[in-house]
Amino acid sequence: MKTMALACLVALLLAPAAASPAASPTLEAISAHFWNDLADPQCRKAPRRWRQHYGDIPRRLRSPREAQLRRHFAHVLDALDDAGLPSEFALIPFVESRYHPSARSPGGQVGLWQFTAVTARRNGLSVGKGRDQRLDAEASTGAAVRYLKRLHRMFGNDWRWTAMAYNAGEGAARAAKREGGPQHLSSITRHYPDKLHALACLIPRPPDPSHASG
Repeated sequence: MKTMALACLVALLLAPAAASPAASPTLEAISAHFWNDLADPQCRKAPRRWRQHYGDIPRRLRSPREAQLRRHFAHVLDALDDAGLPSEFALIPFVESRYHPSARSPGGQVGLWQFTAVTARRNGLSVGKGRDQRLDAEASTGAAVRYLKRLHRMFGNDWRWTAMAYNAGEGAARAAKREGGPQHLSSITRHYPDKLHALACLIPRPPDPSHASG
């Protein structure tokens, strides 16, 4: 018995250490990445209303309890960077779901990006009784980035029109543009880019002179 116990102890000591979970990205690294790819870094006109509304976001990003938030945010930024899209779009999940992958709305939208089932399927996600990829943060982010890339191209690489199209749907946004501008969209949609811009101005800036306050 003693021999067996000794053998087990030796085996445990010689066994490779279990892989530790991936470290949460630091807020400093996230901030540098975010501000480097921002389309509109000037904050003088960022609406105070929305800066106050989303005033808890900096605290959440700094909180030791929000490591998962920082991981999701960093992943979204990487995916947008790979697609050549601006950082503003990484803020959409703050507006849509507060960056909670399991978020569900009464209207049937689900996940970080609050996709409807129709939009999710159109962008390559599986949505069914046994499997709903809208709840998969990585898969839904891939679909959202593909969708945003198409909208960005459709609206002449204008991030504000792209954001409004994401909120209202590309059909409604295209019709509004043909009719003369955003005034033909709902007030919720018209304010959508303002929310993203105000949120962007709440993300801590990296300590870099090139990112002086706007």
